Amino acid sequence: MRDRMTITLTDVHGSRQYSVTHLFRMFFMWFLSAIAIVVLIGGGILWQMISERTELEGQIEDLYLQKEAMQANYQSELDKQTRLYSELEVDKNALESVVQEKSGELNFLQGALGKIEDSFKMAAPISEKDQQMLDSLSPLDLEMMMQRMPSGLPTTFKMISDGYGWRTHPLTKKRTFHEGMDFSCDVGTPVFTTADGVVEFTGDSGDGYGTKVIINHGFGFRSVYAHLSKAAVSRGAVVSRRDEIGLSGKSGMSSGPHLHYEVHYLGKSLNPRAFADWGIRKFDTVFKQVREIPWESFAELVRLEKQLVLKQSLPKDALSKEN
Repeated sequence: MRDRMTITLTDVHGSRQYSVTHLFRMFFMWFLSAIAIVVLIGGGILWQMISERTELEGQIEDLYLQKEAMQANYQSELDKQTRLYSELEVDKNALESVVQEKSGELNFLQGALGKIEDSFKMAAPISEKDQQMLDSLSPLDLEMMMQRMPSGLPTTFKMISDGYGWRTHPLTKKRTFHEGMDFSCDVGTPVFTTADGVVEFTGDSGDGYGTKVIINHGFGFRSVYAHLSKAAVSRGAVVSRRDEIGLSGKSGMSSGPHLHYEVHYLGKSLNPRAFADWGIRKFDTVFKQVREIPWESFAELVRLEKQLVLKQSLPKDALSKEN
């Protein structure tokens, strides 16, 4: 019959026949066709995926090769930069050593030049008029002058670590003019005023000097005591020569404990070395080395003041003997 289909299955036991209707046959044919189409399409997709995978694997392999090349280049550049940095570091250390050596030589030359200048000043002859003025001064006249003008040492010290004049600053490494002299001493060493006067300033003015004291001695003289650990006087206080005004330290821009000492006359700094050396035994030092001051006028002023004091306190016969 046309609407039936017979399916024969054969095995070792024999043959068996099965009848299938035409509709089932059509369904079966479509099913087989669908499976064939799915297999074909799936095979094409699978082949395409395999092909794309192969291509991606090739691209990944290329990327790995590029990565390895980049890593090798990076390591090579890193090694090169490391070598250059090491060479630059060696050159830098060598230059720093040269700079330190030259700075030491410069400081030595500056110190030697200062000593030569001091020797020249000490050896420089004074005028006949000034010599007459010196000869006319009595010990009492000198004592009165030293009482009113900066004289003597402001502190006890281990050494003079820096002098007056141009130098290379120990911290900023810049060439600057040092307006005083530095006395190396332990923190807490007493500091004394070098003449009678009035305390004009005490504290830290933010100029790198740390805690400092400025004393106005009159007659145009001022003295400065800087890098203190403590100030023992206040502004407006009246002080006498050799009064304790503070303790040495290392405040402000300081490379170590010391006292920075300055002497000013009419707003201009003077080399304080001559004033520090000034004493009864070396009374002519300051007159020979410091020529910016009209010493004859000061000497006359001191003599007049002495006469007034003696006139009020001594009998007339004693006054005549003193004169």
